Amino acid sequence: MERGLTAEKYPAPGREEGVKKGAMVDYEIAGGVLKVLRQLDNDYDISFDRACADLVASPEREIAIDLTHVRSITSTYVGLMAAAFFMAKAQSKNMSIIAQGQVLHVLRISGFEAFMPIIDHARKQ
Repeated sequence: MERGLTAEKYPAPGREEGVKKGAMVDYEIAGGVLKVLRQLDNDYDISFDRACADLVASPEREIAIDLTHVRSITSTYVGLMAAAFFMAKAQSKNMSIIAQGQVLHVLRISGFEAFMPIIDHARKQ
């Protein structure tokens, strides 16, 4: 992992206090890609918001959010990704989302493809 992300920086909801070193991380950023390693189906998670902000702040001009491990997503997270996209655009960066299955469908019916590239993970391989 390029940025040295740990569970201490991006803890899962309810794990903010007393996270042990080396615990499972929920997000990784490497090479301009934010890899989401947890489901995005609960209430607002500040650590996802922080991870998106760190992705946008990364030096890469081409960035992406990789949701291939995510099987369910709520509108809260869809909104956070849209906000990240517009922050990236304001910094002259290009952002895309990699998704599959149900999450890909949710993003498509949400109208994301009208303003942001959505990459179908199944077709990418």
